[in-house]
Amino acid sequence: MKHINLTLIILALIAAFPTFGSANGGHEETPAQTICPVMVGTPIDPSLYVDYQGERVYLCCKTCVNLFTENPEVYIKNLPQFAAAPAEKHDPATGHGEAEKTPKLIAFIGKFHPMAVHTPIALILGAALAEILFLFTGVPLFRSAARFNLLIAVLGAAIAVPLGLAAASGIQYPDDYAIILFRHKWLGVATFASTLIAVALSERVRRTNNGTGIYRIALLLCVLLVGFTGHLGGLLVFGINHFSW
Repeated sequence: MKHINLTLIILALIAAFPTFGSANGGHEETPAQTICPVMVGTPIDPSLYVDYQGERVYLCCKTCVNLFTENPEVYIKNLPQFAAAPAEKHDPATGHGEAEKTPKLIAFIGKFHPMAVHTPIALILGAALAEILFLFTGVPLFRSAARFNLLIAVLGAAIAVPLGLAAASGIQYPDDYAIILFRHKWLGVATFASTLIAVALSERVRRTNNGTGIYRIALLLCVLLVGFTGHLGGLLVFGINHFSW
């Protein structure tokens, strides 16, 4: 009889543990704040947060983490944790929220830009490397590799650039970041155009064996544009002060 009672007690305790655990876990994993104070209208990512004045502030992306950390007093008015702060009318010219006139589908499609953009970047750099190897070795295979990489890079850029424009239309950054976004956007378009020119010159070299010098200059321009455009894209993600010493 004692064994039966002991077994029942153990089973009851085991059954109780999940209940206690779920109650505690639910309390910790469900923040009172559900909307990002920087990108107003965007749901938070519970894994991204900053502790400010004894309160935990959740944000939606690393850029917002950096923006809030740099200038928290601008955004606390959007937080329920700081409801006592004087309310101010949101200014879309300086906010970081979703643009009202951008269709939801366009904004969603823009989220695939980071996924698509790395392929043309890698192929442009690969084409430049192959052309350098051809320059020093004279092996025709390297010239063919450069041409192939450029052709695929153009196709990839033709997808990445519209996705980037869609992403840019879905958000509005504060002034400093808006300038970076503007330059990033149009340098990306310029990179696409330069790659098209490099492809045309590559075909000319293949068919006539003329214009090698200008083709290589165009390819070098593509590499420089990729570098500058990628750098600005990184600042949009990690913040203006990412390279601060």
